[in-house]
Amino acid sequence: MGYIPKKVKFIIDKHIEMIEERLPDLLEGYYIYGSLSLGKFHYGFSDIDFIAVVNREVSEEELEVLKYIHNSINKKYRKTTLDGMYVMEEDIESLNKEGDRCVRFNDGKFEGYIKFNRNSIDAYQLKKCGIVIKGKDIEDYKLEVNFDILINEMRNNLNSYWVNWMNGCKKFMSSKYIGSFVSLKNIEWGVLGVSRLYYTLNEKDITSKVGAGEYALSKVPAKWHNIIKESMKLRNDSKESYYKSFSKRRDDALEYMDYIIKESNRLLDGKK
Repeated sequence: MGYIPKKVKFIIDKHIEMIEERLPDLLEGYYIYGSLSLGKFHYGFSDIDFIAVVNREVSEEELEVLKYIHNSINKKYRKTTLDGMYVMEEDIESLNKEGDRCVRFNDGKFEGYIKFNRNSIDAYQLKKCGIVIKGKDIEDYKLEVNFDILINEMRNNLNSYWVNWMNGCKKFMSSKYIGSFVSLKNIEWGVLGVSRLYYTLNEKDITSKVGAGEYALSKVPAKWHNIIKESMKLRNDSKESYYKSFSKRRDDALEYMDYIIKESNRLLDGKK
């Protein structure tokens, strides 16, 4: 098992304990992926990414119990949140053409029902570096990720979600527009978010947000280095700022995002 900080392991153990106490015989497996499995977890900034394998579709009554469990943990441990899904084994191994609904929690709150996408970055991380907390080894699941499909989905994500997010920051007096001036978290989300996709699209691998920032520093022109380091400082808990002007920081962030999106598409299209 990979290394998990003691205070994080305590939260994970509490999560499992509450499920097994209130919903006995539901939980078959529990796995950690994301920044924890990549060795880049920063308490106070990173989420605890998990996949819980259950032996049946979660009922409405059981969902209310899970909401209570997440809400209780979220209130008690405010510096990090449980971010994950409750999935049946058959959904992990399916092609997602059919299957049951999987319960999704994000930022400690119920987000709705999804299908488990075996060609998603989540599935790839689970297969490559997931940490077993409870249940059988990850290799024992019939989980094969088609990286070509994964790359295509990430390209679509880059040109839909991230383009729309960037344009939202340019819309005068929208919440994203205001946040792009005053919130370093918004800057970090955008800059390191597209950097992470840039890394995966080009290297056919995964990395953390900090790892994506470090990679970008080695690849992009020096004019973008300040905004990358500014974004990384939140993940590294640094107090240093590389900007005196919020406006300049915002402009650099949006221009960098535009650059990375175009550069990623150019390389994916095989252009030099």
